[in-house]
Amino acid sequence: MKKIYLIILLVALTFTAGAQTKKSIKEGAILHCFCWSFKTIEEKLPEIAAAGFTAVQPSPVNTCLEGDYGGLDFLGADLTGKWYFHYQPVDWKIGNYQLGTRDDFISMCKKAEELGIGVIIDVLPNHTTPRKKDIAKDFLDAVGGIDNLYHEGEKRGITNYGDRLQCTTYSMGGLPDVNTENPDFQAYFMKFMNDVIDCGADGFRFDTAKHIGLPDDPRDPRSPENDFWPIFTGRKAIRGEKLHRADELFIYGEVLQGGGAREDAYGEFMSVVASSYGAILRADTKNHKFQASGLKDFRNDAGPDKLVTWVESHDTYANQGESAGLTNFQLRCGWAVIAARKDGTPLFLSRPKGPEGVQFPGVSQIGDAGNDEFKNPEVVAVNLFRKEMVGEDEEMFNGDDTSILVIKRGDRGFVAFNCGKKSTTLNFKINLPDGTYQDKAHGIKYKVSGGMLKGKLPKNKIVVVY
Repeated sequence: MKKIYLIILLVALTFTAGAQTKKSIKEGAILHCFCWSFKTIEEKLPEIAAAGFTAVQPSPVNTCLEGDYGGLDFLGADLTGKWYFHYQPVDWKIGNYQLGTRDDFISMCKKAEELGIGVIIDVLPNHTTPRKKDIAKDFLDAVGGIDNLYHEGEKRGITNYGDRLQCTTYSMGGLPDVNTENPDFQAYFMKFMNDVIDCGADGFRFDTAKHIGLPDDPRDPRSPENDFWPIFTGRKAIRGEKLHRADELFIYGEVLQGGGAREDAYGEFMSVVASSYGAILRADTKNHKFQASGLKDFRNDAGPDKLVTWVESHDTYANQGESAGLTNFQLRCGWAVIAARKDGTPLFLSRPKGPEGVQFPGVSQIGDAGNDEFKNPEVVAVNLFRKEMVGEDEEMFNGDDTSILVIKRGDRGFVAFNCGKKSTTLNFKINLPDGTYQDKAHGIKYKVSGGMLKGKLPKNKIVVVY
């Protein structure tokens, strides 16, 4: 009889581990495996799970331009970079020379399912490579030829991001703007999306989402109607085909704020990125000052329940380079803020290996795992804290000055960090039972007596107590 119960228990645990849901991904944390291959991600999945992440986000999985002779260095000879070629689609099929094959992708997704890790796929329907001669014949034939692939305005670049017709139909950054409202394109892209889902994906990140029109945006002359978002969030079919498992998917869009972004309207269809909040966090890390009152508001019209948060994105690190100079500890302080908070789904960028504060140090290549920061004890402790505190209210306040920040979740625990130049003492009210509590990251001890907590917080340390 004991043997039967053991078998039942093992089966139950197996099914529990494999249950990725929109809710579990949203309440957890995403590791952006920037430029890791499918095989590398699969190999590292046990470590990712142990670090408390609930989802991984690979770089784009579609067929992409084999630029600069197909090399795998992050930077090319002209220092313009090779990493961005996977953001230059030439076809909508799974697999590319940078990340691996369709079979590699399926194997990775299967392993992730076994470990209870969701897989979020970065898709970029809004543009193709500017090297149009390299676009696959299957893709061109499916959309009715090159003349039907793009918006009428794709030969013009955006000069006014507040002009929604320009923003959603003109080219951006030299990348030609696809007519995402063309039913032929939509049908072809839907086959790709559903293949990705059927291979094991649990969600999507839509690149340059604010450059794809909303239903009430101005319409391109070549577009029957602005119906991309109703179709690709599962509300509407295209030629009888709907998005598979739409209600179960975690979907968010890169709706960068500013310039008439309309993040509240995009939030009606999916989660969006809190890009302005990320900029505030980066400024705070550079200044070693985190004003609690200024950090409570996410500054996003979509609302706190519809946000993906980050300290840095692959663009702020790799494209603009604006965040590349941040140290690992500065990044961890920002991570402590977004991962310890009640709202928002935090995304952690895995940087390439090498010295901190250096953009593309040259230690690793595309396909390799990033540095080990995703499993730093402070990151892991905050991630596990986040899992434990689901549903708890939050309170954020400063210590002796703004270099000390405390994020308390109900009366169950707190995360605190000290980015100042000297150690300090934490002393605040928390209704934990009397006793001594040990921080999960470093083992620092804190005493609770009569509802008051007291203990040392060394400089350049993040502590997690619950």
